[in-house]
Amino acid sequence: MADLTIPESEHRERTEIVLERADADGYDGLVLFTSLNIHYVSGMYHLPTERPVALGITDERIEAVVPRLEQEHASRDEFIIDEVTTYFDYPQGEPMEAVADMCARLGLADGNIAVDADGSPARNGYTGPALSSLVAADVGVEEYITEMRETKSDHEIELIREASVWANLGHRLLQEHIEPGRRPIEVRAEVEAEAVKTMLDTLGDRYEMRSWANPMQCLFTTGEVTARPHSMDQTTRIERGDNIVTIVKPNVGGYTTELERTMFVGEASDEQRTYFEIMKESQEIAIDAIGPGVEYAAVEEAVVDYYEEQGVAEFTQHHAGHNIGMQGHERPFLDVDSDGEIRSGELFTVEPGFYVPDLGGFRHSDTVLVTDDGTETLTYYPRDLESLIV
Repeated sequence: MADLTIPESEHRERTEIVLERADADGYDGLVLFTSLNIHYVSGMYHLPTERPVALGITDERIEAVVPRLEQEHASRDEFIIDEVTTYFDYPQGEPMEAVADMCARLGLADGNIAVDADGSPARNGYTGPALSSLVAADVGVEEYITEMRETKSDHEIELIREASVWANLGHRLLQEHIEPGRRPIEVRAEVEAEAVKTMLDTLGDRYEMRSWANPMQCLFTTGEVTARPHSMDQTTRIERGDNIVTIVKPNVGGYTTELERTMFVGEASDEQRTYFEIMKESQEIAIDAIGPGVEYAAVEEAVVDYYEEQGVAEFTQHHAGHNIGMQGHERPFLDVDSDGEIRSGELFTVEPGFYVPDLGGFRHSDTVLVTDDGTETLTYYPRDLESLIV
C-alpha cells in the first residue's frame, strides 16, 4: 500500500463521531487522557509515563496539554491539534491546572465534559490530582471509542493486511532459525533483527514507529512450557521432539496482526499428530462459523462441541478468539458469554487451542476479516503438519 498511516480526513471523521455521541448525551466536549484514545482520535501518539497528556475536543477547536519534552512532537502538522500547551514536568508544573485552564479556554463549563478517565491514569508513579478536583466531568468517553474501534475502516484494514504480509516473513525466518540446543530468547533476538531490517529496508521512509514496541515481534515457547499459553519462559533450551508454539506480531501504522503456529522439532509422535489434527480442524470449524449476523457465542460453541466430541475439552484454557487492531486484544470476543452478532469490518484472531499436561500446547492463530459475504483470512502461513516440522 502507498501510505502507511491513517489520513487526517479519517481522524477528523472520528472526532466528529465521538463529538456526536457526546452531544447526544448532553456534553459540550470531551477530554481524553488515555494515550490510545488520543492516538485514535487525533493521530498523535506518545510514550505514556507519569507525565499527564490531555486532549480537549469541541466542535470549534482541539487543544492538547503535554509535558515540555512532548511539545515539538505534539505540534506536528499531521496531528489534528490546533494548539499545544506545555508544562515543564511532573510533579512540578501542575499539569492538571493546565488541563483545567484548557477546559476554560474551550468553553467547557463544570459538568458538561465527558472524559475517558478522571485525570491521568495512575502509572509510573503518578498519584494525582484528579481532574474532578478542579473541574466537574463525567467518565464515559472510553465506551464511545471502544465501540468505534470494534469495526475497522478500509484504511485500518489495509494497514492490518500489510502487517499480515510481514507476519509471513517473520514466521518463515523464525522457523528457519529454530534448532535443538538453542534458547528461544536467542532465536527471537536474531530473527527480529533480521525481520525488522528487511521490513524497514523495503518500506523505507513510509514506515514510522508509533510506539517503543519492536516493529516485528517473533516469540515462541518450546517443549512442556507450551502447555502454559502465556508463559514468559524464553530460556528453556529447544530439544528434539518438542512442541513449538509461536506468535508473530508485526506493527504497521499503529496496527497489528497475529500469526501463530504449532510446530515440531523433528518427527512428531503419533500423539502429537493426533492432537495437532484436532486443533487444526477446530480452527477450520471456527473460521467456517464466522460471518456477518452470526452470534459471537456461536463460534466458540461450535469449537466446544467439537472438543467435547474429541475428548479434549478438559485441556482448554481460553476462548476461541478476539478482535484485533491498535491493540493485540480488542472487543468483541469469540466467547460463549459474548452478546451480539458479528459485523462486516470486524477482525478476529481465530485461535482455539488446548494444552496437554506433560506434553505441550496446540494452537494456530490467524487474523480473519469479516466481509459482507463471509470472511477473508489475512495471514497465510502454511497450516499443515508436514510444513511445520523444523
